[in-house]
Amino acid sequence: MNSKRKILITDSVHPLLYEGLRADGFMVDYLPDITALQVAEVIAAYEGLVINSKVYAGNELFNKAPLLKFVCRAGSGLEVIDIEYAKQKGIAAFNSPEGNRNAVAEHALGMLLCLLNNIVKANTEVKSGQWNREENRGTELAGKTIGLMAYGNTAEAFAKLLGSFDVRILAYDKYRKNFANEHVKEASPQEIAREADVLSLHLPLTPETEYMIDYAFLSSFKKKFWLLNTSRGKVLRTAHLIKCINEGRIYGAALDVLENEKLQTLNEEEQDIFQKLAADKRILLTPHIAGWTHESKQKIAEILLQKIRALYQAI
Repeated sequence: MNSKRKILITDSVHPLLYEGLRADGFMVDYLPDITALQVAEVIAAYEGLVINSKVYAGNELFNKAPLLKFVCRAGSGLEVIDIEYAKQKGIAAFNSPEGNRNAVAEHALGMLLCLLNNIVKANTEVKSGQWNREENRGTELAGKTIGLMAYGNTAEAFAKLLGSFDVRILAYDKYRKNFANEHVKEASPQEIAREADVLSLHLPLTPETEYMIDYAFLSSFKKKFWLLNTSRGKVLRTAHLIKCINEGRIYGAALDVLENEKLQTLNEEEQDIFQKLAADKRILLTPHIAGWTHESKQKIAEILLQKIRALYQAI
């Protein structure tokens, strides 16, 4: 392989990726501390670019990269890549959702069980000297109907885990059909709103899905329910979620993602919403770690290495 082929990795990844690429003859610059501005300054020298969430790969960056053959996301979301413009430039764009789907599924299940059984609330109370048993009586998952919005890698892995809990699973995916199995039934958003006890969001962030989950949809549910979001913050209007919880339409929510995850940059309105989230014992928050396990970091590296190798074998 031509040793002048250079790949830039801009975020922390498992050593398997850059060591494997170097073994294949690539020159790899592993620069996890590089800034987006610095990437733009040096991108002209590279055939490959590996990013996570720090760098946006769009027309401005692509126009500075005459040698670029591929850009890939170390993770699942493709909202950080302008896919259409990449196609126009002949640049392959791909991600690695296979690598962290199980991690997301396990995190979603853990958050759901914490919600249903008041585990976080009870833990805090016991550690402060309160022994409240009746106030923390839980709800069993068995017998419930789970609604999945989108049925991609993470939702499919979540449904697999739920299969042993004696639940009914309804899944909606606008772009995928004929995926039903013994555990999962294909459903419309209206059917999910009519029957679900739990709503779990697995939507990618696109212009079509941005703020899809709003007051109109949340208030259309026929039963009081629990909500999980391990996908992207901006598919859900957080203020509308809070409104529905306060109106008694939603028991509680578990959010691994927020509309603005850079907490130091919150404007006045965002700060008000965040304070309401943080103060509400019915809401669980984690810092976008659903896919963030030691195992998933290795799996993502393995998946990307396989896909980059396949790309060059096809050239």
